[in-house]
Amino acid sequence: MERLIQNYLLDLFAEHGIDLDEPEHDDEGWLLTEDDYPAIRGAWQEGKNGQVGRLDIDVVIDEDRRIEEVFAGTGEGKAGCRDALDNFARNDFHVMLAACWHVADKSKLAIQRLSIAGLPWDAYVGNFTLRGDDVEPLEVPEEAMTALQAVIATAPLTREVHWIRVFYGNVGDGRTQIEVLLDNEPWPAGDKALASVSWPQADRYYSLRNFIALMPVDD
Repeated sequence: MERLIQNYLLDLFAEHGIDLDEPEHDDEGWLLTEDDYPAIRGAWQEGKNGQVGRLDIDVVIDEDRRIEEVFAGTGEGKAGCRDALDNFARNDFHVMLAACWHVADKSKLAIQRLSIAGLPWDAYVGNFTLRGDDVEPLEVPEEAMTALQAVIATAPLTREVHWIRVFYGNVGDGRTQIEVLLDNEPWPAGDKALASVSWPQADRYYSLRNFIALMPVDD
């Protein structure tokens, strides 16, 4: 499966003008940028007992920092892996491409100027992607981004790239799943902001996922 993942990523980045390198004598599946950082790799874990599979995507920004993301894949074997890769391509990819490789496709993300602790930042905001059972189109409440922007404005961030992963799940019967991560770690303030939003309710399962990168702007 490693070869499938590497080929997919090589083609995906090449479509956007980035030629990644496959280092010699590497058995961990890393793809490098001009033999240096940023580097990316994917690893697939097949689901057990009918469960969905899992794709881990790691992006090493520098020697000290790494983005770690996980994507579900529906189907067995290569079909499940491709489904998870497609999920990555629809969701995090364009934000990572802008923040780490400095290639921003404005048709695939929004770029917003924010003030955080009185200093200017650019936020690369991906689209909310919808998955679930018998999914029908639904409108993401405008207050979702408003609530996130408000809590981001108060975050104690160092002047380097940061990333936020947002997940909302509608389980049904009024039950929900909420998880907001800041730099791979649980972010209770983000969870609280997301919980304050009036999300569309349904008697079926659906999930919404969003990825945001924050870049400091030089004065």
